[in-house]
Amino acid sequence: MKIYQIVETLGFGDAIGNDIVAIKHVIEDMGIKTAVYARSVSPKVTEKGVYTLESMPRLSEDDIIIYHMANGSPLNTMVTELNCRKIMRYHNITPFEFFNIDDTTASEDCRRGLSDMSGPMVGKFTSYIAVSEFNKRDMVRMGYKEGEIEVIPIIFPFDDYKQTPDHKMVSRLSDGYTNIVFVGRIAPNKKHEDIIRAFAYYKSRVNPKSRLILAGSPNLNGSYYNDILDYINDLGVKDVVFPGHISFAEILAIYKTAHVFLCMSEHEGFCVPLLEAMTFDVPIIAYDACAVPETMGGSGIVVDDKDPVFISKVINEIVTNQSMRTAVINAQRSRLEDFRYEKIKAQLQDYIRRFMDKYPPLSPDDPDKKYRDLYKIVDENMHKAGKSMEFTREALLACADRAAEETDVTALLNKDMSVRSMIETVYIAFFNSLPDKESCARWESEAGRLNRSDFIKALVSSCADSADRVKKGTRVRFDPFSSPQYNTEGGVQPV
Repeated sequence: MKIYQIVETLGFGDAIGNDIVAIKHVIEDMGIKTAVYARSVSPKVTEKGVYTLESMPRLSEDDIIIYHMANGSPLNTMVTELNCRKIMRYHNITPFEFFNIDDTTASEDCRRGLSDMSGPMVGKFTSYIAVSEFNKRDMVRMGYKEGEIEVIPIIFPFDDYKQTPDHKMVSRLSDGYTNIVFVGRIAPNKKHEDIIRAFAYYKSRVNPKSRLILAGSPNLNGSYYNDILDYINDLGVKDVVFPGHISFAEILAIYKTAHVFLCMSEHEGFCVPLLEAMTFDVPIIAYDACAVPETMGGSGIVVDDKDPVFISKVINEIVTNQSMRTAVINAQRSRLEDFRYEKIKAQLQDYIRRFMDKYPPLSPDDPDKKYRDLYKIVDENMHKAGKSMEFTREALLACADRAAEETDVTALLNKDMSVRSMIETVYIAFFNSLPDKESCARWESEAGRLNRSDFIKALVSSCADSADRVKKGTRVRFDPFSSPQYNTEGGVQPV
């Protein structure tokens, strides 16, 4: 069994891309093989085990996919047809109406994504993970069953923000000006015009020595960014800075020197920059919309009024009232504890374990199911009689799978099993019979004396070289220990 994550585009440094890489590490820590596949991958992504979709292997019903749903894509309906267990991770989709004033392509992308979500994708996944309660409510409204949706927040990479900020940027922004900051792509739903309007009043009427930094990538194919620039000129406001494409160290420098984080966004499925600001003890003022108050969790200052006069007063209070600033920061620190990596990691791992228990991979017509059920019934009856089975379930399945007098040793050894199961399965593969008690005891003794890889090699080599194997006519397809594809790690577990 493997767990594959699938996404339309794997970006570098964005919230969804970071979440995908973090989930990959969480799954790897469980000892489960995993990989990420996307239609397109940013050249900046250096994570191992990330591939483009055309290289994805054929899935079996044993496998699990986690599909990250965030936009319109041909993959949305394609993944529903995959013959395996399927989990949707829903990051939300911006209502397409926001983009009608900016970019028809972006608008159509969102419209298509929302149409897929509320239509052909409903009920086609085994289970669902929403990154916020807001997203869960959104899914229920679109027809998804509430009991099938679990809320697990985006995994926030705290350690990434411990890197050293860019010294030059820190120096430039530490010039005595009050730095008001917003970080997020320049898009209509983020409502940059409302931030600019509030800043214009604050700078002209409250604090002339202030600066607004709007860090985020614009959509150069749309009209919104140019409209924002025209709006700044119409207002005649100075010191509005668009850093453009900058390094992560420079982003850290902006957070480090910020006095206030101002968010006027009207659509967020989670809003990771709020956590980024909390990490740097930047007091947050945020508009009460969508998932924002949920992410804030009672911390910061959540407002339901965008009036520039009111917002300016709130900013001034945060900047000048030290006791209030300290109280806001302390509340944000407390809220940030709810998103600790280890906490969300444990939540996700628990979900995956419960998912695997609740949704076993075997389909009703799986040919191995009858053997597993038979073994279980006999094993239970033997225990009731005070006896125990003389062979393991894996040995029974190996016998059932032995359809030809040829052994694929590599496929055999890639299965996780106990030492006893490995001995019995190897004997069945080579001799079509179980080992006698003496042979079994001898090899169990060898397993205790040798490390795992040496034990596997000794067991397989002994059986492969045996005259009994030749006599029985069992053919060996190839020697796996001479193949660079063979990896003995994870092959055998203790009894």
